[in-house]
Formats: sequence, structure tokens, C-alpha cells
Amino acid sequence: MCRKIILSKVSFILFFLILSAHQKVYAEIINFVSLVPGEGQLRDKFIATKKNIEENWSENIEVNLLIDGQVGTEESMVSTVRRGRAQLSLLTVAGTSVAIPEMGLLMAPFLFDSFEEADFVMDNFLKNKIIKLFDLKGLHFIQWICSGWFNIFSVSPIKIPEDIENVRMRASGGPASRVFLQELNSDVNQLPFSDLVPSLQTGLVKGGVTNTPMYRTVGLYELAPFITLTRHGINPGTVFANKKWFANLNYKDKEIIMNGIAATTKVRLDVREEANDALYYSETKGATIIKLTNSQRNKWKKLTINSHNILIDEIGGYSEELYRLIQDGKLAFKFSQN
Repeated sequence: MCRKIILSKVSFILFFLILSAHQKVYAEIINFVSLVPGEGQLRDKFIATKKNIEENWSENIEVNLLIDGQVGTEESMVSTVRRGRAQLSLLTVAGTSVAIPEMGLLMAPFLFDSFEEADFVMDNFLKNKIIKLFDLKGLHFIQWICSGWFNIFSVSPIKIPEDIENVRMRASGGPASRVFLQELNSDVNQLPFSDLVPSLQTGLVKGGVTNTPMYRTVGLYELAPFITLTRHGINPGTVFANKKWFANLNYKDKEIIMNGIAATTKVRLDVREEANDALYYSETKGATIIKLTNSQRNKWKKLTINSHNILIDEIGGYSEELYRLIQDGKLAFKFSQN
């Protein structure tokens, strides 16, 4: 009887030793959430980041890439990270603006004239303020990303602003796209991206705005075969972490996380090259690329310039301060080019 009790106790102890060892092996899981196309350089970077973290982390760890919509919309993802249910995320401006409304200002129409200008301003004039805004929301800013220029896609050709008047157009997430289309007297419909394809199929909308890689990924060249290169807005999304989780990491692991998915300059370059490839590919599939002269683009810009003031008033918060920083940065960039 005594022998059975001893064996039972030994078995009990062994069970918990095995369980503890198992729990230690899988002691931590990092959930990395995003919405990423099924192929392309961005997905490749996610896979490489997962491998890098798992191989170099200070303890055994597993990275779950929840990047195919498992967590729902970008709005859901921001909430998931803030609550600590996910530790890392890569989202567009439209996604992060749910928690940090001021981010929506960065998509304002014709806010920047070139990628070089935008990069200069965001890195040297905006970044510190953006870091503080993320911090206030329980988030830790890691790096900028880029999704290229926003352009107009449509069922029928659009070249001049008058071509878009009273045309039912789908605005992308965030207020900037909606205000842009409203200033052009378009009939605006702010649909979820998941509703875009069926809405084009049924004629509910006749076009909209999006970046070029997404135009190719969704195959919009089949439903809306005209792309007008207005290049009216950028979407400098971000990689960020849950603030409390990041703060509790050791120095080595913090460095791994702060390396992001790749160097910011590399991410930007790859996305922009992919955008050019997407244009070429879409053209081979029947899309018509409508290019604008500087004079034509300036006409679009002139008609929508008041959107900046509208967005500042609508967004509120620190948006006016951000706008001043942007103007200071643009001026500094101009002087740096002389």
C-alpha cells in the first residue's frame, strides 16, 4: 500500500515536471497581426521576420503570423494589440487612425509632391510626435512602412476633375479619401474593402481610390480597367507593438523587435518597385494607364487643396500641430534640394 502511494506521488511529480517542461518550451507566443496580400515582397518580409525572431529570441518562442484576416478588420487589429491579445501589428494609416485619429491627416490629398519629400518630412519632422501619440494609446511605434501612391481607378476613363463629378466612387478607409472625393463633387460611398468587388460587379460604384499593388492583387483591372495616376495621397502605415509588452522585454529582444520587418529604406524601396511592377502587370491584363502632366495634376491639386483645412477641423486633436510640422518639413526639404 505504502509502495503504491509512493509510486503515485512519484508519477504525480513526474507529470508536473513534464508539463512544466512543455510549458517552458512554449512559454511565449507572439501574435503578429496584419492584412497582407497572398504573395509579394511584404509577405516575404513577414515570413523572414518570424524566422528571425524565433531563431534569435532570448528564450524559446513561437511567432503566429495572423496576416490573412483571422483577426478581422484593421480596426479590430488595433484593439487586439491595445488589449495585449496580440503583441505586434503592421497596419495602414486608415487602420491606425481608429486609435490615433491624427494619423488620418497623413493621407490628405496632395500633402506631398514626391516620395523623397514625404520620407524626409516623416523621418525628420513627424516621427517624434507620432511616437508620442502612439505612446498615449498604449502602443509602441517601431517603423514606417509605405504602400505607394493612391490613384483613381474607374470603369470609364477619368482624366480631368470634371470627369468624376456625380460619379459613384468608393472611398478608402479614413476621412482623407472621402474628403478628396467630396471636394471633387463625386457621389461618395465609403464601403469596406471586402465589398468593393461585388459593388463594382453590380454597378453600385463606378470606381474608387487605392494603391497600385492592391489594384493588382484584387484584380481590379478586370472590373475597373482605367487607372488615373493622380498620385494624390500616400499611406505611410506603421509597424507597432503593445507598449506594456515591449517595455517588459530585455534589451536583446527589444533590439530584435525594433529592427522591424526590414530597414525602413528597404521596405519603401521594395514597395515602390512592386507598385511599378503592378502597373506594368495590370497593363498587360488590359488596364489603361492614364498619366497626367504636371499642369493637369496641379488642376486636381488646386480643386482639393481646401481638404487640408477640412481634415484638420474634422480630425481635431493634434492634427493642426502635425500639419505645421509637415509644412516646416516641406520647407526644409525644399532648401535641402538647392
